[in-house]
Amino acid sequence: MIRIGVAGIDKTSLNHLKAIQSIAGFQISGVYDLLTENSRELCNKMGVTYFENFGELLKHADVIDIASPHLNHFPLAVEAIKKSKHLFMESPVVSSPTEALQLINLSEEADVKVQVNYPERFNPAYKATLPYLSHPMYIEAQRHIAFDDHRKEIPIVMDLMMHDIDMVLSIVKANIRTVHATGISVFNGTPDIVNANLEFDNGVIANLTANRIAAKNIRRIKFYQHRARVQADFLKLRIKILRKQNKKVDDQFLINNLETPKEDKLLLALGAFYRSLTQNKKPLVTLESTYQNLKAAFLINEKVQMLTP
Repeated sequence: MIRIGVAGIDKTSLNHLKAIQSIAGFQISGVYDLLTENSRELCNKMGVTYFENFGELLKHADVIDIASPHLNHFPLAVEAIKKSKHLFMESPVVSSPTEALQLINLSEEADVKVQVNYPERFNPAYKATLPYLSHPMYIEAQRHIAFDDHRKEIPIVMDLMMHDIDMVLSIVKANIRTVHATGISVFNGTPDIVNANLEFDNGVIANLTANRIAAKNIRRIKFYQHRARVQADFLKLRIKILRKQNKKVDDQFLINNLETPKEDKLLLALGAFYRSLTQNKKPLVTLESTYQNLKAAFLINEKVQMLTP
């Protein structure tokens, strides 16, 4: 049985606790949170031990899940790694590539495993597209959320676009050659809409759009490759493949519309992390991936040219 401690008991953390309780090999050793009101009462309702001191939680855990996005992840992660604790970390993981690199070095020195939770990597629609991909040359990603004034303090590239950056980099596996990016501020002092065009050393082009003042939620990605277009809708859990039916007949196409099962992405991610621990395998989404994602996000932010509406 692997003892797992959880940092945070807000809305996000409660989802983590419920998912952990569904995995037979994990045993929740307790929760640490000094920021959330009524933390002790919430822990009592969940039937888990409450710790006022993070160091005390570390004494009772083999693994730490830094679950709350409101906590400062970096100092907690450093303290946990120095105590040789494996980590499962909710995004946003850290605030800069420099912090990510420090965690990489510390985790290698301590020989601990760290998995970062980018939920779209476990989205059934995303996973269903992977067998159909063969050297995509153009990728188009759209991530729109209906207007929510509570999200205005979070930079849109770090909040929304980061998920698509992660997917694109995990598939392209090449260095970024050039970045062109534009942003527009409608209601806030920082961009509400950002479009980024990435060109990679291997010739792949990715066009990413994030919009936090949209009329409705949209999360989809399209891959264009030789004789095929593969499209995934992460909200409707559907994929659509358009390809040539017969190489000898130019005007005939085959269209496949596939429904994918509805699954708990967080439960899948934590299950994969548990297997990486018990089977001594590298986690699916690593700190190295986060480091590359953050470098790309910072580069996009640097290149954003603000437009006036």
